[in-house]
Amino acid sequence: MDYPPNERDAVRRAYILKKSCQPKTHDFPRKDLGGLRRFSASWFEKWDWLEYSIEKDAAFCFICYLFKNEVEINVGGDAFVSGGFKSWNEPERFLKHVGGVKSAHNLAYEKYVNLRDGKKKSILISFENVTDVIQREYEIRLKASISCLRFLLGQGMAFRRHRENEESLNRGNFLELLKWLNTHNEVITKVTFENAPGNCQLISPIIQKDIINCCAKETTKRIVEELGDGYFAILADESSDVSRKEQLALCLRYVEGKMEKVVERFLGLVHVGDTTALSLRSAIMSLLVEHSLSPSKIRGQGYDGASNMKGEINDLKTLIRGDTPSAYYVHCFAHQLQLILVAIAKKNNECVWLFDTFAILLNVIGVSCKR
Repeated sequence: MDYPPNERDAVRRAYILKKSCQPKTHDFPRKDLGGLRRFSASWFEKWDWLEYSIEKDAAFCFICYLFKNEVEINVGGDAFVSGGFKSWNEPERFLKHVGGVKSAHNLAYEKYVNLRDGKKKSILISFENVTDVIQREYEIRLKASISCLRFLLGQGMAFRRHRENEESLNRGNFLELLKWLNTHNEVITKVTFENAPGNCQLISPIIQKDIINCCAKETTKRIVEELGDGYFAILADESSDVSRKEQLALCLRYVEGKMEKVVERFLGLVHVGDTTALSLRSAIMSLLVEHSLSPSKIRGQGYDGASNMKGEINDLKTLIRGDTPSAYYVHCFAHQLQLILVAIAKKNNECVWLFDTFAILLNVIGVSCKR
């Protein structure tokens, strides 16, 4: 229950796949309960929901553990759910735990079966169970959301806003664009927003992220197909995000086959633990292998002038060339231009004063309390 609500069923499925802990060959310890008694492995055959903790020498209900917070009846006082059952001389307690038809255990068992068997149904079978009208409306609604998201992605615009409720004058680019599309297309108007089912509007942040991830995967797949088996150069740089985590951006530079022109494509962004040359090399190689790109095809590499990128010993440039000797290094032209501008600005008194003032202001603001 510590997981977000939308992730709990996925966590439960993971537990169901691992199945309950039933160490049938374990040498169960004996203890004095009006005579020496111990847990019996034969109970596993009779009660499929039963699991045993070797560490605690106690029995638990696997199903109630997963769904005890989903049933209205309080099962917190049951030993099979809370501290564990250890009274081996009272096997009748197993029947008591199961209880009647509406007991907490049976309600949890019903949810367990629905979750376990519901995953086995394919999407095609699910579609067969709905009418053609519902399916057609769903497709229209989905295509409308995809069209709006593709437009925003192409323009590099933000999707969401702080307040997206119906009272807000501006609900964010995605919802406003879908609203505009809704007012200009009668077919879409009939199946979106208030005319859509409450649980299938396809406008939630989770749905937006799913569609965005699909677009990203399809775009990357197209880039890899366009490159094919050709040679390429890598362009890389790292920067920390707003949470101060280091991110490595990797781009590919290659000759596009049909147009016979040089193109640069963004391949991906990956988190790195630190900015040492070894960590950056590992991140680059992992990203290339993930997309089935052979490092032996690298014919060029371009970075900025940082020591961990272009130094002569154990830097990123040297490590890459150790794997691929033909990967020649070229200093980033944008950083070269920056260095030239800095050198020229240092000769101009007004520029020196301006940037000195900026430095002071940034220091003052940077160490001030948040206002």
